[in-house]
Amino acid sequence: MNRRTLLRRTAAAGVALPLAGCLRTGDGEAGLTVADSGYEESDGGNVAIAVTVSNPSGREASGTLYVTVEVDDESYAREQDVTLAANETTVVRVAFDVEYGSGSSINWDTDLVED
Repeated sequence: MNRRTLLRRTAAAGVALPLAGCLRTGDGEAGLTVADSGYEESDGGNVAIAVTVSNPSGREASGTLYVTVEVDDESYAREQDVTLAANETTVVRVAFDVEYGSGSSINWDTDLVED
């Protein structure tokens, strides 16, 4: 190989390689997030946690939503699979086997783990 050909190929690689990370398809974008949450009464009269889940990325994203509720000193946990299209937001309601208004205090926590 002559020297000029080697220099051209090396220069082309030197330009192309740094750009390779900028040309990806969005797989590294942030996916599912919890935008808001609150508690409410379910249709059956039990405690439900309404969780607003958002997918601000340009791709479909799936994950598992973990919701823990503490009513007085009793703790309850549920999980829910979530799949959202690109740029979609939805409210996921997770009901518990606890009568709404039965406790003097209620606390909840949410965690969302993307697949």
